[in-house]
Amino acid sequence: MKNNKMNKCLAVLAFVFLMCGQANAQFSTTFAKNASPGQQAGFYYSLPQTVLQLDFLIEESELVEGPFSNYASRYLGSADMVEFDGKEYKIVDVTMHCNADPDPNATFFVALGSGRGSAKVDFDILPNGIIRSVSLGNAVDDGYQPAPAPTVEKPGAPEPKRASSQFINMAASGKSTDQLAKEAADKIEEIRKAKFNLLSGFYEVAYDKETLDDMFQRLDEMEAEYVSLFSGKRITKQVVKSVYVIPVKDIPTMTVAKFSESEGLTIGTSGIGSPITVQALPLNNLGTVNAPSQSAIESMTYESKVIYRVPDMANVKVMMGRNVLLEKRVGVNQLGQMLMAPVTNTRLIFNTETGQITNLRMY
Repeated sequence: MKNNKMNKCLAVLAFVFLMCGQANAQFSTTFAKNASPGQQAGFYYSLPQTVLQLDFLIEESELVEGPFSNYASRYLGSADMVEFDGKEYKIVDVTMHCNADPDPNATFFVALGSGRGSAKVDFDILPNGIIRSVSLGNAVDDGYQPAPAPTVEKPGAPEPKRASSQFINMAASGKSTDQLAKEAADKIEEIRKAKFNLLSGFYEVAYDKETLDDMFQRLDEMEAEYVSLFSGKRITKQVVKSVYVIPVKDIPTMTVAKFSESEGLTIGTSGIGSPITVQALPLNNLGTVNAPSQSAIESMTYESKVIYRVPDMANVKVMMGRNVLLEKRVGVNQLGQMLMAPVTNTRLIFNTETGQITNLRMY
């Protein structure tokens, strides 16, 4: 008799716990494309994906042919000159930064249940939809305030003073081009002689160092202007052009741009020049994690659970043809694994840059 009563009590308790569990199932999480938001109340949240920002520092040169370029060999004995007007480009440096954007392949719909009398669940989501924390019960009332997402402001570099593409004006007064070229060559010789005399002390004046440097610099600038009449001008500036790349698990190597010395950097694959490729090879640090497949995540509904992600590290290599421009090891969220975390008397805090759980408190 006592055993029968004990079994009945256990059955009643099991039924009560089962009913309480059903009542506490306040929400369910479904992959976004399987949701029916028009038929049930709820909201969306996303995990962050890693976007690689490649900043190419490019030297851009404007080439201007000199008016006396045909006389360069005769008067200057130099063949180093600009032969025609145009532009030249050269990659000086490449840097990489990792940004976090909402991942469309890791976006979920949280359908709100109708259970009553259960603990309150608080979701904290960034304005862009990335989940930041999930708290249960009094988790938000204990003084915790999620830290705002970090913002990085890049100081703007001052615009460098550009050289003029205009050449020094020589009075023609009916003279032929050959005569003007000869006068320009003679002027160059005069300036070079003045520079020599200034440095050798020919003028017998005790100039202080600052004055001497200033006079020599002025002569240098004047000589360069006359020389440019023969050699032409190469007006150079540096610009930064950014290319954004989203690594994909099934495509380890992607062509993201093309570069040529005559056209510069062209984003995409339609330009001319050498292809610029990005290779992101995961290190498989999570090989021992028994995680569900992407198809399983997309097809199932999870009661009172949220999906989070453990990112993987990857070796990222940026190449132009066979030349390695940059190689760096970084964390790439979408190459990692998605897992489920139960929300039962638990507070979860996520890293909004990776989607990983960074803090867990159980009540």
